[in-house]
Amino acid sequence: MTSLRTDDPRRVAVLIADALVIHADLGARHANPYYWYRLQPVTESIARLAADEYAAPWAPAARRLLQAPTVPEHHRRLVDVLTTMVARFPARMGELADLAWQATHQGRLGHHLGADVAAGSRGTLPPGTRIPARRRDAAAGPTAQVVIPFRDRGDAGHRLRNLLSCLNSLRDQDPVDGGFTVTVVEADDSPRWRAEIEPLADEYLFVRHSGPFNKAWVVNVGVVQSASRAGTLCVFDADLLPDRGFVARNVDRFRRQAGAGAVLPYRDMLYLDEESSELAIGTRCLDDAPALDPRALRGFWVRRPVGGCVWLRRDVFDRIRGMDERYEGWGGEDVDLVLRLQSSTALYTFDDFMVHLHHPVVLRRPDETAQNDEIPYMTWNPTEPIGQADRYATPVATATGPGTEGPGKSLTGDRMMV
Repeated sequence: MTSLRTDDPRRVAVLIADALVIHADLGARHANPYYWYRLQPVTESIARLAADEYAAPWAPAARRLLQAPTVPEHHRRLVDVLTTMVARFPARMGELADLAWQATHQGRLGHHLGADVAAGSRGTLPPGTRIPARRRDAAAGPTAQVVIPFRDRGDAGHRLRNLLSCLNSLRDQDPVDGGFTVTVVEADDSPRWRAEIEPLADEYLFVRHSGPFNKAWVVNVGVVQSASRAGTLCVFDADLLPDRGFVARNVDRFRRQAGAGAVLPYRDMLYLDEESSELAIGTRCLDDAPALDPRALRGFWVRRPVGGCVWLRRDVFDRIRGMDERYEGWGGEDVDLVLRLQSSTALYTFDDFMVHLHHPVVLRRPDETAQNDEIPYMTWNPTEPIGQADRYATPVATATGPGTEGPGKSLTGDRMMV
């Protein structure tokens, strides 16, 4: 295994500094609390060694980084100091290097600091900035359906901001032969954000549910109860920010890849920090840039996550009976979906650059974790129809959006789902 390790002093220095940032920056915990807690024993050991006041000359720089892990120059300064030490005293630096290697290759979190990121250089969105509803560039139509499950009960409205930015970026897409439809399904005790969502979505559905958010059920509702009957589906989280070629590129993959039944368009996902999220939103939604530049961004990589964005054919969705609606609260439903896709169809994976926008994270409740952990993967075999709007109550769900008349047409008025 030692032959797989890098001997480049600067690379070793970056691994050590990255581990300190992951240890100290709350953003790393927000990216994935489960992976962060698993990695803590190793990063804590690195922090203890690196900040040892007797381990000069790098200890002062390490302590500055631990105290202010979001300052880019603190990271770069420590890397410069450590590079020299690793090159001149490899044996002395051996323990730190070993731990940094362990943190990098046993953990599933990584730190990303773009080369162009500097303190104070990143744009911010003033409080209350409204992203204007943009004209849709690509026609609506039945070739593909993007389904976005949604709920935001936070006072700051971070998730709503992210959703509206996501929807704006989906209106700024390259043309798709036959057009595509964007469906947002809001599950809450009232249609809280309907007025904000409807101008940007092709179709808005509301289902009443006050309990823990059930993403799987909401996605199933979006597919089954939709006016769209697209042959290709995309399950898309509201906190992702797609580039301009996102829809056309993935639809084309089903045409080009023989037998493809499902597509995961990314391998690793970059969870942006708050400043980079604001920069990304401004870049895509206000400046009309077709894509984001990783060199301008800072955040944390989550390695090989599942969910977030999954494409699949509608016949595959029907065959596996959609997502497993037994999962309530956080965790498990995305893993189960990907496992069932792998067992039932050809699942292709690509390496697109995908970013997740920042929002505050509430750690999952223990009772939700226990409930979901008790559900065996790949055992979803419902006896009742999936995606029923009355799963939790007898709701009135409304839908507005495109009808079946063809690309660019829309259904006027409300449609009852009972």
